[in-house]
Amino acid sequence: MSTTSLPRERFLDDPRMRTVAIVGASVLLGIAFAFWDGFVNEPNGFFARWFDPDRQEMSHAWLLPLISGWMLYERRDALARSVGAPSLLAFVPIAGSLFLVLLGSISEVPFLYHVGLVALIVSLPLLFGGWSLFWLCLIPLAYLAFIIPPPFWAVTVLTGQFQLWSSELGVAALRAMGGTVYLTGNVIQLPNATLQVVEACAGLNYLFPLLSLGALAAYFYKGPMWQRLVVFLSTIPITIAMNSLRIAVTGWLVENYGSQHTEGALHFFEGWVVFVMCLGVLLLVIWVFTLMRGERSPFAFFGFEAVAPKRPTGTWTQAAFLRNGIVLTVALLVVGVIANTVGTQALIIPERQDFSTLAFEFPDLKSQESPLSEGVDRALAADDVIVVNFIDEDAARAGGPAPWTNVYIAYLESLQGDGTWHSPRQCLPGGGWEITEHAIVDAPAPDGTSYEANRMVIEADDQRMLVYYWYDQRGRRMADEFEMKLTVLWDSMVRQRSDGAMVRVMTQVAPGESMDEAEARLDEMRMRLLDVLPAYVPA
Repeated sequence: MSTTSLPRERFLDDPRMRTVAIVGASVLLGIAFAFWDGFVNEPNGFFARWFDPDRQEMSHAWLLPLISGWMLYERRDALARSVGAPSLLAFVPIAGSLFLVLLGSISEVPFLYHVGLVALIVSLPLLFGGWSLFWLCLIPLAYLAFIIPPPFWAVTVLTGQFQLWSSELGVAALRAMGGTVYLTGNVIQLPNATLQVVEACAGLNYLFPLLSLGALAAYFYKGPMWQRLVVFLSTIPITIAMNSLRIAVTGWLVENYGSQHTEGALHFFEGWVVFVMCLGVLLLVIWVFTLMRGERSPFAFFGFEAVAPKRPTGTWTQAAFLRNGIVLTVALLVVGVIANTVGTQALIIPERQDFSTLAFEFPDLKSQESPLSEGVDRALAADDVIVVNFIDEDAARAGGPAPWTNVYIAYLESLQGDGTWHSPRQCLPGGGWEITEHAIVDAPAPDGTSYEANRMVIEADDQRMLVYYWYDQRGRRMADEFEMKLTVLWDSMVRQRSDGAMVRVMTQVAPGESMDEAEARLDEMRMRLLDVLPAYVPA
């Protein structure tokens, strides 16, 4: 099929073009209907994540479909001469993408909608123009993968790691600049101020836009594949290094000129300056490769590559095009109806005791609850939460050392979507704690079995804590967050339940106390807690 010989004013006078227009409109409406929740879901749909003023790591994503369309437009002549026979094999990946829609509707995980949508769009050239058209469209359409917002739990994990890297490198740079600084976790102590490297300063606001721009730069750079790969992957260390430099410069400015450099318009401006510097370093990487190839201009090998048309795979026919379009439209409508029906089904919320009575389960221990601040409570978004310290009354009455044991439990009635908890591995460093040990261990349970739990030793100044935490999920106990999300997905489909809790117990290691003594105290609390926990976190 070629449109190059048709005058523009007669484009729709041709029966073939009218068929293409009608089928295209039908497919677009079907996609909108089937994937609607992936666009409008709050707070995880495309629109919510792209335009969220509080989480701006995806604020650039709405531009990327325009860039993808630009890539296709530049290949328009080659595309017009590469249209072959519509392929039924395209329904294999399309079936997978529609299955993701159903899975997303059951689990209320918009990420599945998003992946399914991109997979469907990438498959459309194969469905309507054969393999020859597919291969020419693959790179421009695959670029749409960068519009997919990562799940919040993945962002949380990345944020924690980037906070640590940026803090450590930023402090090293600040010391090299002559600053006096001390780092505990993500908290930077200056002589006249304390800086906390919060989530917004972790660097993800640079990373995701820079990844998409790095992929675009690698596409435009006409060099060997290994050099293009280096250009793309260099965006990760560039982000970390430049964000660390931003932290160091901010610390130096605060130490010398005051705390106004940690907030407000000036801090925002500093962020944009650093992003432009990231782009400059990315261009420098390309320039180095250009110099290695004997050219001085960084743009010597930069621009759209001439793309030759591919020999059409078979002959395009209106009948096959119409058949595939009708089948796809009907499939989209059916899946959309099923997804909307399944999405309205209520989850089972089991009966349980409120955490307000938990302290009474330990009558021999003195308890003191710690209410959460309004900001922390809103960030956790838990349906029920308790933070309580327990002290051995007999030891306290005897006047001897009475180390406390802290219990924190957050319960959610539904973990569908991106409902989750902030992992202690990310939250504790933000409070100034340094994780000196971490391992997943087999923790014994009262019934003689064992389960996997995270064990950490954390330190800050002269304090040391022993921490255990795990995820209690509808009768399962596990340490791994990814495994936890998979069980949520499975139980949403099979049991119509996605409730669960995160349990964290920790105790101070008192001065002069051995780790074994602290371990024994925490083991006793864990065992007692597991005996009563099923009433509060149903199996």
